[in-house]
Amino acid sequence: MHDPVQISVPGKIILSGEYAVLDGAVAIVLSTDQRLKVCITTTDSDHHTYTTSMIKGHFPFLHDHDANIHWLASDPGIFGTLVQYAFRALTLTPEEKLCIEIDSSEFFTSNNENKSTKLGIGSSAAASVGLIKALSGYLKLPLPSEILLEKSHLVHQMFQDNLGSGIDVLCSFADQGVIECTKDSINDFSWTQLIWPEGLYIKILTTGEDAVTHHLIDNYYETQKKFTKECNLALQELLRITSKLSTAWTSQSINAILDLLIAYDVQLKKIDQLGSIGIYTTIHKNLQRIAEEFNVFYKPSGAGGGDIGLALSSSPESLNDFLDEIDRLNWNISCLPSKDDY
Repeated sequence: MHDPVQISVPGKIILSGEYAVLDGAVAIVLSTDQRLKVCITTTDSDHHTYTTSMIKGHFPFLHDHDANIHWLASDPGIFGTLVQYAFRALTLTPEEKLCIEIDSSEFFTSNNENKSTKLGIGSSAAASVGLIKALSGYLKLPLPSEILLEKSHLVHQMFQDNLGSGIDVLCSFADQGVIECTKDSINDFSWTQLIWPEGLYIKILTTGEDAVTHHLIDNYYETQKKFTKECNLALQELLRITSKLSTAWTSQSINAILDLLIAYDVQLKKIDQLGSIGIYTTIHKNLQRIAEEFNVFYKPSGAGGGDIGLALSSSPESLNDFLDEIDRLNWNISCLPSKDDY
């Protein structure tokens, strides 16, 4: 019997590079204070057991010789899919019976009706990383970090039908605060840890709207096909801007970072408007309009379409005034808790 293993991994906040990273752009990503936990122990039962914070109950299961899971009672549905993919990715057929617990409660919020809504900080990517790290650690699989990252990405790709860049998986895996990476960083096992610029302030806002990431990515690809020339022109600008952003972060130039984020926002809006992708929802547009009145830059983060947005400024007073105005408007917008004073 092995000692219990508990793994804790962060979520992700995409600061820049969303969508364009799919075409080779550099992305800058921030790991969250919110963390997903995976705990694995051995049970004396004659079957494995899975529990998740997302739904009530215990879900017993067995596996076959091909590492396929068979649920013995009720099926947890999509909440058990990642466990199945993790078993397949690691080709697991353990003799001991495992008790697998996933706590992703910090990645979701509840409204007044007690309905759970995802924050949009990469819960499935974090769960993929957490499961691979926890299972390999508990069973003492002799896998190097490069393979663990590759397996984590594989699990998430299966879950997302091969959509996405993988930078959310990388951010959860690296757990290094701010990192710079590309879609090739997983295969190359290479990324750069950055330092948050002193004097740049950020607040992460939750919109309460649940975005469907794969629909937005599908819309993005369809827009590229339909408006090839226009999208290519905008994409060339996005690639140029992300390259300059990389230099600005390295030199810790706050004004340059903010100016380039604004320029990136302009180009991404062009693509969004061409195909009505849905990146900039009404709430994002309204927040951006109010932010401009207080000399604060606001943008959707990641795929957009709801979920979270970022408010950045070189002035903490301006940022606080913007937040006070949002509170006054009573839009049910809240800030994601953070212990770090960026």
